[in-house]
Amino acid sequence: MTLHRSYTIFQWAALSALALTGSARATDMEGRGVHYFASNSGCPLPEVSMRAKMCNRIGLDDLATTAAVDTSSHQIHFNNARSYDKKTIVGDVLLQGSALDKAGRRVPVSVHLILSKSGDGWSVSSHAHTPVKGAFSAVRIDPYLVDVPAASGRRVLVSFEQATKLVSDPALATRLSSHLVQVRDNRGANTGDPDITIALGAAKVAKPVMRARLRSDPPSAGNAGGLLAHGTWSFELEALTGKIPDHVVQRELFLYGLSDQPLLKPLMKRGFAARDKLTIGAVHGQGYLRYGDQQQAFAGAGDAAAAFLQQSFIGLVLGNQLAAGDALAR
Repeated sequence: MTLHRSYTIFQWAALSALALTGSARATDMEGRGVHYFASNSGCPLPEVSMRAKMCNRIGLDDLATTAAVDTSSHQIHFNNARSYDKKTIVGDVLLQGSALDKAGRRVPVSVHLILSKSGDGWSVSSHAHTPVKGAFSAVRIDPYLVDVPAASGRRVLVSFEQATKLVSDPALATRLSSHLVQVRDNRGANTGDPDITIALGAAKVAKPVMRARLRSDPPSAGNAGGLLAHGTWSFELEALTGKIPDHVVQRELFLYGLSDQPLLKPLMKRGFAARDKLTIGAVHGQGYLRYGDQQQAFAGAGDAAAAFLQQSFIGLVLGNQLAAGDALAR
């Protein structure tokens, strides 16, 4: 879904002036990579100390893209002077927060904005990540707007009001989640380790695409922070189809700091085959990375798993199951 708001020339000029006067307070981000900034609206799994507050994210997909985050005026300014032959993702923004679900529980939510360019033109696709289905209210997300260069100054791609509507508007939530993504809880009547299957399509004809499991030894041992830092655990993704687009796999590995791992070069090149498994884990805090029947030591296992649990839709659902299990254990 592409969001767009028309502004008058006066409004464009005012916005450009704000961008210029606020630039001294902005944090500049450049270079292909993933950058974090603080969320004042809370983070999923706050006990994960490595991302206790710095969980808002900006991804820059190539060297031509830069961003500046002004935390005082709550503006994010993207720039990229390159012209692209075809529609190309150049960056993204993930804003983290929380909302009340239909049962009145406050749960973590996030808004994901993916910025693309085709030729010299900008576009954005936007969606919400929520751990449960249904309508949400009392949304708390830092009130950022995202803008890009325009002939008359700057153009707002997404306003704060538009971002929060992705979570709170039942019509949008239904279109983007309930009708497209199905989550199946594989734990049955038990409350064991988090275990879900993701399927795409309308409920009755949805096709399973991915199974995700978070195991711990002993099961559901401690909170997520202690578990990832010192425990014995594994986070496993199993492809249930060979039709997951390669570019989707490549970008996910990039976002979670795995794209440069030698073990995953085949995965970066050809994507998932059906029944391929990717596992990040640790034994008494000593991390490892496994793909297929190959395994290597991986010191960044806890950080990569924490990023996935906090920032991805699959991770939010698993984290919600983990938090529920910890609450029962207490």
